Amino acid sequence: MKKWFQNQRWKNRQLRHQFRMMAIRLGLVTRGMNTGMGESAWLLHGLVRSLKPETCVEIGSAQGWSTCHIGLALRENFQGQLYAVDPHLPTAWNDVGAVDSLPILTRNLRRFGLEKCVSIIRATSEEAARDWDRPIDFLLIDGDHSYEGVKKDWTLFSPHLSPFGVAVFHDTTWDLHGANRPDMGVPRFVEELRRAGHPVITIDRDCGLSMVQKIPGGVPLSATF
Repeated sequence: MKKWFQNQRWKNRQLRHQFRMMAIRLGLVTRGMNTGMGESAWLLHGLVRSLKPETCVEIGSAQGWSTCHIGLALRENFQGQLYAVDPHLPTAWNDVGAVDSLPILTRNLRRFGLEKCVSIIRATSEEAARDWDRPIDFLLIDGDHSYEGVKKDWTLFSPHLSPFGVAVFHDTTWDLHGANRPDMGVPRFVEELRRAGHPVITIDRDCGLSMVQKIPGGVPLSATF
């Protein structure tokens, strides 16, 4: 009987939790934010739900559209922390209306009850990487989209990726859609990673999301090779 009550309490807790998560998901679906990632943020959510990462890092959080989707997945997982890195200053890559985006990000995290899952790091990626010393299971690179900027972010944080860790780049199919912006360097850099043998899977939605692993050729899946 005691075990039955314990199981029932656990089921009730799960039910209450799922109702709370449904409310957050509905809020994200209906509210939206002015960002180029659009509904592809749900791909990030799904990856984090499946990977069950302990440590996530996001380069470029702006108003928090991707931040909230990742944070929601972590809360649903009952584990993991997202470190959201952004200087929240005017750059050539700000979303519209997100120049000083820290108050907006903070407000959105509070609105959806995700403050405990997300640690805000108001800094450039270079500053944030200076003392970084922990393995990263999930890395989103969506900050400085110039070739030099995106290459620097990969160089700074990819050495910390766990063997099966995943890095996701946004705007990787920009060139394929004829978008005219000479300083866009993400497609060029990710193509260089692909040609160097890094496993790359690209979803051609919202100007492209590409998932990349750090080991050229991929992690061996059999001890016989």
